Amino acid sequence: MGKSKAEVRYKRRSRRGARLGVPSLLATAALIASCTSGDPSDDGSEVPGTERPDGDSSVPVDEPTADETTSSTATSPAPEGWVDGAGSVVQFVDVTEDAGVSARFDSAAVVEADKNTRIMMGGTAAGDFDNDGDVDLFVLGGGNEVDSLFINDGDGNFSNLAESAGLAEPHLGSGVAAGDYDGDGDLDLFVTSHGVPGSPPVTGAHRLYRNNGDLTFTDVATEAGVTTTSTIIADGFSAVFGDIDLDGDLDLFVTGWHRDSKGNRLFENNGDGTFTDITDDAGIVDDGIRGFSPCLVDTTGDRYPELLLVADFGTSRYFVNNATTPLSYSEQTAGVGVGKEWSGMGTAVGDVDNDGLLDWYATAIFDVEGVGRGDGNKLYLGNTDATFTDVASLVGVDDGGWGWGAVIVDFNHDGRPDVFETNGWELPAYVGNPSRLWMSVGEPDPNSADRGLEFVEVASDAGPTHELSGLGVAHLDIDADGDQDLAVTSSNDEFKLFRNGLEGSATNWLRVLLDTTDAPGIAPNGVGSIVRVSTGDTTMTRPVGGCSSYNSTSELSAHVGIGTSEVVDQVRVEWADGSVTTIQDVPANQTLTVRPGD
Repeated sequence: MGKSKAEVRYKRRSRRGARLGVPSLLATAALIASCTSGDPSDDGSEVPGTERPDGDSSVPVDEPTADETTSSTATSPAPEGWVDGAGSVVQFVDVTEDAGVSARFDSAAVVEADKNTRIMMGGTAAGDFDNDGDVDLFVLGGGNEVDSLFINDGDGNFSNLAESAGLAEPHLGSGVAAGDYDGDGDLDLFVTSHGVPGSPPVTGAHRLYRNNGDLTFTDVATEAGVTTTSTIIADGFSAVFGDIDLDGDLDLFVTGWHRDSKGNRLFENNGDGTFTDITDDAGIVDDGIRGFSPCLVDTTGDRYPELLLVADFGTSRYFVNNATTPLSYSEQTAGVGVGKEWSGMGTAVGDVDNDGLLDWYATAIFDVEGVGRGDGNKLYLGNTDATFTDVASLVGVDDGGWGWGAVIVDFNHDGRPDVFETNGWELPAYVGNPSRLWMSVGEPDPNSADRGLEFVEVASDAGPTHELSGLGVAHLDIDADGDQDLAVTSSNDEFKLFRNGLEGSATNWLRVLLDTTDAPGIAPNGVGSIVRVSTGDTTMTRPVGGCSSYNSTSELSAHVGIGTSEVVDQVRVEWADGSVTTIQDVPANQTLTVRPGD
């Protein structure tokens, strides 16, 4: 599938089309193809990502001047469009205002200047919260603004129902994870929170909003036992649901960034609506981990999810699930070749080289000033022996500026997963940096050091046009047109929604949803299962759920692009309980719901 490297051409094209649409560049494209930080920590001295390995944290912290700070409530200008080697046109258009999802994160946290975690707070969650078949959005407000629950009408237009849903109480929200923790068929929300406006941040303020099934939510965090991750200091950023013991219900991991807060915690779901903190008993040793973004995914092939934890100041960790009873983990970071990022921030997992093994992307700071902030992002390719090899600099995805949230998605439907990353920080060298869109253009070569991967950065042509200080990212299909759109949160700034207006004759797709309603031994929505889609000699592997990009959660689907193929040869679902469902000859361009036993 796709063209060789030599055949790929990258051209800008003039924009035509409606405000919500994509330019009609296909005729021209076909011709081209044919030719072809102030520190929030306890010691008050460090900025996230800048503490040196030798302990010297004397990195200068410059405040941006007024003209260096980028903030906008206006619709971002539409990009001109990027044409891939098959003639497909990729263009992300800002539809925030037109779609009815205008929102702003504005933290009301009362903090000292040297403990300003408010600039790292804010996230979004994508999911079908009213079970009507389309994807909705939950967006944190920060306290000066209330949270928003944007319900999709099915055409990509949204209405904010947060107040009637019981989600509009002001609080110091930080991050959010979506998952059906009680197995009743409705997506619930876990929100890390640092208290209420007008008071200093406090411990014990996290929220678990149970979806009542009628578009109302009830905070049951106290009864469920998940209000507190650190008893030392207000902490809590990204969180993720996953079935760590394969008992069919969703467990929870929450990150903590503060030094010595002991705020990275693992909660086991008891199956009765409550959780037990098993961090210490499970062998998750928080020895100064400055946690930001977690994943619970199986990278060893035994179905039991590992804990992949991206963290700041060289403290990222990789914990192997020992698949024991009682459950235990073993820390094997150095042994498997990961944790090399100095200033880890965001994370994503996917099979970027289509070899059937999951790869791990960790965002970090690319130091443009030579002051010890690190050498950027890492792309750890999975090996057959359950180790990893970093190829980020080889394939061109290491420099994402001051990186935060990221997702791995096939945005142009050529069968190759691409990478989107948002970024920014309140230092002059990083203010106004554009978010990155890396399109995969290589051809698989398992014998080369880079596995044949090659990425080109095309955001200036394709969009999204986003120069705010981005934090969280979620991918979702807002309008059921088959391609994945992007939701981006920013540090005390505007929420943005970008529609993917992909056009072309080689843009067929398949989106797979998993329904485990009648399979109580498998986690809701098939979280932890693997979907493999085969067309010709290409098999694309997608994990379902299990990652927080940074403070945010994407839709729970397996999405693949299949180019010109009109029929998928095989869809294979490897359920988390070990069973397998195989479906042959599946027509393209549909959302397919698969159930165990189909």
